[in-house]
Amino acid sequence: MDSGDRNRVRLGGDDDDTLARAARLLQQHGFVVERGDSAALAAETGRRRAAEAAFRLNEERLDALLALSERHHASVEELAQFAIDKGVRLTRSTIGYLHFVNDAQDGFLHYFWSRGSRETCAAVELMDYTVCTAGIWADALRLRRPVVHNDYPNEPTRRGLPEGHHPLSRHMSIPVLRDDKVVAICGVANKPAPYDAADLRQLRLLANRLWSIVESQRTTAALEAANAELSRVAGIDALTGVANRRALETFLERQWKIAAREGWPISLLMLDIDCFKAFNDTYGHQAGDAALKAVGAAASEVARRPNDLVARYGGEEFLVVLTRAQEDDAMAIACGLVERVRALGLVHGGSACAPVVTVSIGAASHVPQPDGPADWPALVAAADAALYAAKQGGRNRACAASSRAAA
Repeated sequence: MDSGDRNRVRLGGDDDDTLARAARLLQQHGFVVERGDSAALAAETGRRRAAEAAFRLNEERLDALLALSERHHASVEELAQFAIDKGVRLTRSTIGYLHFVNDAQDGFLHYFWSRGSRETCAAVELMDYTVCTAGIWADALRLRRPVVHNDYPNEPTRRGLPEGHHPLSRHMSIPVLRDDKVVAICGVANKPAPYDAADLRQLRLLANRLWSIVESQRTTAALEAANAELSRVAGIDALTGVANRRALETFLERQWKIAAREGWPISLLMLDIDCFKAFNDTYGHQAGDAALKAVGAAASEVARRPNDLVARYGGEEFLVVLTRAQEDDAMAIACGLVERVRALGLVHGGSACAPVVTVSIGAASHVPQPDGPADWPALVAAADAALYAAKQGGRNRACAASSRAAA
């Protein structure tokens, strides 16, 4: 464009005096002034304003999608509420809804309403709709495609509205599909102008983005639950339901470091069922399994604090970890456990020490040092040695590692 084009101005309008004054002023500043056609100028102005409005709306729509994506950690309820409120605003509607669908069972799982719907609708009773009983607002669900009713009062298939419902002039709804199943429907209503393809695209983008986030959350939650269950199962003895050897070692390693840092003691109780081979030989392995479960349960009832642990150490042996427990405390718990198992009254005709199932327990305690090794295996060995002393002392009793005196 040359300098002549840059200094050329076209004026248009019906007020000749005003145009003349404007022309003189522009000419004084070196502009070449031309009179233009008023209708053409008005049309050009209208097109420019429409383009600017469309640009602003597109920016608003992109911002809404970005804002929804940034809320991916919010609850499903918060996400749905945000999405439907934005859908209403961006389509220039006044009311809207978003319903999750159980396509397989012909029903709805969750109902979400826009803020405008909740504030102005007097129909307070929520009906439990199905695909068959719902009105034309659910056409998108039945037809599995977007549906627009730009002349709602004259729709021949409409069934009327519940008492207190908003009057409807226009309505648009879209389905959200996954694997050819409708998982949600989203609708808006009462836009001043007819709904168009841009409105449909906006509502579909919002609803589908919402569902992608919901799916991602559900997948993450399911994976976390599966991992937690896998960890739980991997750390539990299948027969007795207490921790297994692997979980025990991990727990001891962690608790030893904590105890070394905090300066508190750890005590171990090594427990063995007396004459267990004779019990199995006399009553069979099923009865033996039942006895193991009963003893494990009794130990779990004794070691109930959050940082205590009962584990099956191997065969008929159990190890009880007692955090923040001195040897005296551990011995008191051990003696109580001996009594508790005896009180179960599990008949044991093959025992050399009692007519019922009994246990022998060895107790050992230690205060780990911050600069010392994580030598929990040595504490296990000390408890095992105390257990041997309890057996040598006649079984059906507890013995402390420090004194090797049976109780």
